[in-house]
Amino acid sequence: MHHNKKENLSIQTIALLSDIHGNLPALEAVCQHAIEHGAQLFLNAGDTVGFGPFPNECLDFIRIHRFHSVKGDFDQKVLEFPTKRNVFELKKHYLRVFTLRWAYEQLSRHNFEFLSALPEFSKIGVGIKMLYLTHGSPRNPKAHLGPNTSRVELLFNQRHAKSDFIVTGNSHFFWKEQLENTIFINPGSVGRQDDGDPRASYAILSLGDPIRVTQFRVTYNVARVIHANEVYNLPVEFSYMFENGVNLERALADLSKMKDD
Repeated sequence: MHHNKKENLSIQTIALLSDIHGNLPALEAVCQHAIEHGAQLFLNAGDTVGFGPFPNECLDFIRIHRFHSVKGDFDQKVLEFPTKRNVFELKKHYLRVFTLRWAYEQLSRHNFEFLSALPEFSKIGVGIKMLYLTHGSPRNPKAHLGPNTSRVELLFNQRHAKSDFIVTGNSHFFWKEQLENTIFINPGSVGRQDDGDPRASYAILSLGDPIRVTQFRVTYNVARVIHANEVYNLPVEFSYMFENGVNLERALADLSKMKDD
């Protein structure tokens, strides 16, 4: 399932977001920052829910503010939770299963339908430029594109997408690379960092001459996330992840080491 959309010729400044992961304070801070930097259009490469305590609020936000959004693989797992639960429980760490279940149970009917209806990829025409938006890669919604992706794989994706810009997420790391006339961009994660820097990450694409892709790291109110986690009685590991800008595996390792010490 995909969408083709046309946008206004006069648009020059595009905010690129991904991996919001239920983190409303980070999303609000990034949007405020992007608007201050002249953003006229917002693209969201998916994984809007999971881990963070604000799944409905984040979906409301991207809907109300008319983001061009696609569905990520984590979003899909949340939607499929009841039917895939047994498989998840066999294969995944219990805290991953916990957040999939919790996000699924929180979603309002309206937001469940909204998230279900999001495409896996979207082609957005801005003036004479074409942007291809997907969570993983044009060839595989679960893939990660980044500095370790082979040139051959990038070429295959470029041929598949036939676009000036290919915007992806999933890895939680900022990356950009030009291949012939195509620029690949991963804006990093708005809501759930993996690199030890708890600030939100996003990128702005400027369609001027020259074309510019700029990453920004934005400080946001992490205490609001921690407080909501406590109110909802969410695992302490999740709060540690947001506070320290690390993934679940690193949080588990750090907390286990602290116990041993």
